[in-house]
Amino acid sequence: MDIYFYFAVSVIGLCFGSFANVVIIRLGKNESVVFPASHCPKCKNPLRWFHNIPVFSFIFLRGKCAFCGEKISVIYPIVEILTSLLFCAAFYKLSVSYWTIFAALTLFALLCLSVIDFQTMMAPDSLNFLALFFALLTSDDILTNLQAALLIAGALTLLRMGLSSALKKEAMGEADIILGATMGAFLGLFGAFFALFLAALLAIIPALINKKGGQMQTPFIPFLALGTLIVFLFDKQLLSLFKF
Repeated sequence: MDIYFYFAVSVIGLCFGSFANVVIIRLGKNESVVFPASHCPKCKNPLRWFHNIPVFSFIFLRGKCAFCGEKISVIYPIVEILTSLLFCAAFYKLSVSYWTIFAALTLFALLCLSVIDFQTMMAPDSLNFLALFFALLTSDDILTNLQAALLIAGALTLLRMGLSSALKKEAMGEADIILGATMGAFLGLFGAFFALFLAALLAIIPALINKKGGQMQTPFIPFLALGTLIVFLFDKQLLSLFKF
């Protein structure tokens, strides 16, 4: 595939990234992602089409609302760029296929869930199950994907019950279990377990820092998503490393 193809994929990814910002903001507030039209959260003025061009509008507007001058979060262009990169990564990894589209959409949903969890410490069930739906369609063997999803979800449920009983408090959220099912469908059993292991390792230091600072909770979904991305991109190298 040539550079023109990836340019087209990156542009499509930027457009999805713009929509990702809508999903993140509105689902984080339990609002509709369709209505009303895009508007400034401060002055409520509806945005025009040229205010919604991914990345470029942020640059041209100098990071401020065109109407009231309210500062626009740098998270907006970052999410757009990350979505574009994820789309390109999916097509680079899997080439052009029907399944690649759903792999890109799975990564898109995981990014949205990660940002929402980081900002609000919650994960909307609608988006979580949508990610699972996309993951189930990432190969032609949907039943195998479903089996892996159920096995990972079951294992995490048992782990949750055991840890909660031992610690005398809730040890894992239901959203994490649903996301675990998505990881199983997307990566397969070995890949999902390895991604869970990576996620736990990556979350250790932030969790210790939060505990030291008096913040007892650490958003775990971003680390689950990061572990999933690493295994998705480097599965062959990991299989070779552990001789599976």
